Amino acid sequence: MCSKTMAYASASGTRLADSSDRLSGQTLLMPALYQCDLAYVHASAFETLARGAAREIILRLQSSRAPVRRVLDLGCGAGPLTEALVDAGFEVTGVDTSAALLERARVRVPKARFVQASIYDTEIRDYDAVVALGEPLTYHPEGVDADNLLETFFQRVAGALPSGGLLIFDVIALGDPPLAGRIWRAGDDWAAVVETTENQADRTLVRDIEVYRRIGDSSRCSREIHSVRLFDLAMLRDRLSLCGFATETSRSYGAQQLLPRRHAFFATRLATTGGRLADYGTKVATASK
Repeated sequence: MCSKTMAYASASGTRLADSSDRLSGQTLLMPALYQCDLAYVHASAFETLARGAAREIILRLQSSRAPVRRVLDLGCGAGPLTEALVDAGFEVTGVDTSAALLERARVRVPKARFVQASIYDTEIRDYDAVVALGEPLTYHPEGVDADNLLETFFQRVAGALPSGGLLIFDVIALGDPPLAGRIWRAGDDWAAVVETTENQADRTLVRDIEVYRRIGDSSRCSREIHSVRLFDLAMLRDRLSLCGFATETSRSYGAQQLLPRRHAFFATRLATTGGRLADYGTKVATASK
């Protein structure tokens, strides 16, 4: 078995963002996840969602009420969605906490700009759309009120986007079916075992991930613990509405179906008239299963 490790990065340790990209006076202690070995595995075999969702996301950006030119890709990983967005003609900034994933992203998409930072520390300005694909908004610093943190994030995005601008993201919902279990996958030079537990009363899900990797004539094992937040969908819709968004939810990104209990949010920034939000209403897709 691998030894259990749980590393944390902050401005005093791993550099997460320079002063131009960090919210003034705030630096949140985020887990240092997707380090070297897990980043390798993720980039090698776990980009199906990003590649499959890219077409629907691009179509929505291209058909937005407001012209979309600049896109912020939060939790960009090794850059699969960033690459698709750049190829479609958008100016893209990718943000991730993982230095190992960003190293791959910079090689893969040299025309994009990348920032190593927490989503919650990154200043959001001069963007027409914000995308957070693959559940990055479910990750939060330990001991922080996740609901308030996410609501503050919604407020920041609402304040930065133009009328008609888009916020697209997905989360894991409370409910059934249970997600606890143990799975494994393997490639030519790696294997990964993931044991998942959840506590719906505490609204937490924990993934204990062991990675076995062969490098040349040697092999090694590493381990990461990922703790994420489970969300009540009605609460999220209400908070988005209060922040000035009309919201649609779906169990897929177009033809790309999501895993059980994952839900995509497509939130459009409402126009303001005389300091008040225009009433476009809130549309909620009923295609959940």
